[in-house]
Amino acid sequence: MPPSASTRTEYIARINRVLDYIDVHLDEALPLEALARVACFSPFHFHRIFGAMVGEAPTPYVKRVRLEKAASLLLKNPEQSITDIALRCGFSSSASFARAFRASPRTAASGWTPPCPYHPAPRRAARWA
Repeated sequence: MPPSASTRTEYIARINRVLDYIDVHLDEALPLEALARVACFSPFHFHRIFGAMVGEAPTPYVKRVRLEKAASLLLKNPEQSITDIALRCGFSSSASFARAFRASPRTAASGWTPPCPYHPAPRRAARWA
């Protein structure tokens, strides 16, 4: 049975409250339990609802938003140290930030620049097993 319109509206409001909380507290630890408390859900129910409404589980969402903010700060403030940016975006150290950045589709944080729309990236040769 699908949720009623009022339930859906309430869930949207709760998840939006969590998204706003994440944006404001991005530099802090954001465990699932704390985010669930903001939404007034149990951790299990929150994880399920968040994933269904946002399309991504809470932990990967927070990690992605942190990386996007860090990438933006790297571009806007090239003179600022990577460690300062990492700590400002909620990473525990520059090493954890570097690992997360390297695991993303980008390159290393120290040499990252946005892709230029006028010069497409060179094609890579296909790897054969």
